[in-house]
Amino acid sequence: MSLDLTRLENVRHRGSKVEARCPACAENGGDKTGNHLMIADGGIGPFACIVFPGPAGEAHRKRVFELVGQSAQHARPLPVARPVSREKALPRLPDLRPLKWQEMGAICYRRGWLESTALQHLTRRGLLWFGMVWDDGADWPAWIITDSARRNAQARRLDGKHWEGIEAKAKTLPDCDPSWPIGAADIGTRPLVLFTEGGPDFLASLYVAGWEGLDPDMDSIAAVSMTGAGNSIHPDSLPLFAGKRVRVCVHDDEAGDGAGRKWAKQLRQAGAMVDGFAFDGLFLPDGETPCKDLADFARLFDSGEAPPCRLTEGFTLREAQ
Repeated sequence: MSLDLTRLENVRHRGSKVEARCPACAENGGDKTGNHLMIADGGIGPFACIVFPGPAGEAHRKRVFELVGQSAQHARPLPVARPVSREKALPRLPDLRPLKWQEMGAICYRRGWLESTALQHLTRRGLLWFGMVWDDGADWPAWIITDSARRNAQARRLDGKHWEGIEAKAKTLPDCDPSWPIGAADIGTRPLVLFTEGGPDFLASLYVAGWEGLDPDMDSIAAVSMTGAGNSIHPDSLPLFAGKRVRVCVHDDEAGDGAGRKWAKQLRQAGAMVDGFAFDGLFLPDGETPCKDLADFARLFDSGEAPPCRLTEGFTLREAQ
């Protein structure tokens, strides 16, 4: 009994085994860490849920096969990200490890955010990492965003300073494709997508959603980011948005406005239900500095009162249909 890997969430290859979110646990709200299911022989062999092993887990494994078995009938297969073409150079990424809580705290402190729960969610999903990144003759501690497709990755220094070699805060790592929307490969069955511009807004998306209480466990919300306003969405990723409710949040400037319109058109053509969020009339806690992006908007939760608008207002599939 083999499983259809394209129907699984959080698929990761661990040597000769494949790890993924157990669909039988997930349908009851479980396996929030996305690693209960283990499949042998590179994903084509026997499988088991680590929470329901052995003879006692027979009914549980039967349910897994009913949901994602190769012979199961599905009205519409879930699209998955294509691997990087062998004709192209693979992205050169540093050794990655999950961020430690102190490092998450440092990011939040520099951003003026109250706590790091959202960063923990992104780390558990494999979207936020720590790595040492080369710049100007030395390796520097950095936080890195990427997804399971490993087609794009962008790094920022943990100390908040610019990369001296490129005189910019954000650094796309070598041989990456900046048109790939980071997070798209891991949308899976989540019906709601917060589509942002740049790394800080990517982190802020789940931070704001958490404060607004749309989904405390974030099970229904995916975070996705384009790492540059000048890029169009890579066509390989567009099927991953079909049938999703997407809210686009771009920077409040001319480049962001143009990018938002371009991306919204692409997403609608791919079959997504798309709207946007604007920062018009919003100011930072000092009452004078305009709020220009989602990372700024996240700072408003430290002002002693809720922001005058909500990022997730009406953000449900039901209201979109």
